[in-house]
Amino acid sequence: MEVIPIVSLDKIYLNEDEENVIFLDCTRLNGSNNLVSRNNSNDFNSVDIQVENISKKLKTMGLNQIILVDDVVFSGSVLSSVIELFKKNEINVIGIRSAVATTNSFKKFNSELGLGLKCKFLLGEKVIDQICERDFYFGIPQSGISILEDGVIYKAPYFKPFGNPVERASIPVQYEDDFSKGCLKRSLWLWNEIEKLSGRNFYISDLPEVISNTNSDDKIVKVLKKGAK
Repeated sequence: MEVIPIVSLDKIYLNEDEENVIFLDCTRLNGSNNLVSRNNSNDFNSVDIQVENISKKLKTMGLNQIILVDDVVFSGSVLSSVIELFKKNEINVIGIRSAVATTNSFKKFNSELGLGLKCKFLLGEKVIDQICERDFYFGIPQSGISILEDGVIYKAPYFKPFGNPVERASIPVQYEDDFSKGCLKRSLWLWNEIEKLSGRNFYISDLPEVISNTNSDDKIVKVLKKGAK
């Protein structure tokens, strides 16, 4: 039986082995069609370089087909862009696998790809949005959305004053302030516990990603307390 390699866009749910399962660090820059990486978010060319390197590796193994894997397929815009990037590098995406997908994306990819899209849960057409809890905590790796400010790419969790909960999580505008304060208080509790267990203070500079509206030398707890007032 032919083994078709998996390229996963989410590192949390699959263990990569660089042969059968390969990780592609990829997300969309908010408000644009540009793809950027989560961890190396200041490099606009990072996704293109990753796809090129993965493609070269697959071709040296005599392979030219892959299956993409993601946790959720909502609009499918990111996956469509990734498919085109691999196509330019002579690698064909023949299927998609996910935990959750919308009806529209399910229909789209099953009409376009040979092995289609298979998922565990299919969301109905009336579903307004899908959210992941990690996007609503401050400083969690690979969470939030990448945003562009003054030519620099930052990460923003889905609450004020860092990100936009209305745009990113379909929170009704009249509740955005209360919702954001709730997220700030939960994040503050989390980081207080982290500091208590670690026996040290943590600073913005300790985080793996640069967060919008912060300074690198600020204490994380201090930033959260200020926002939660």
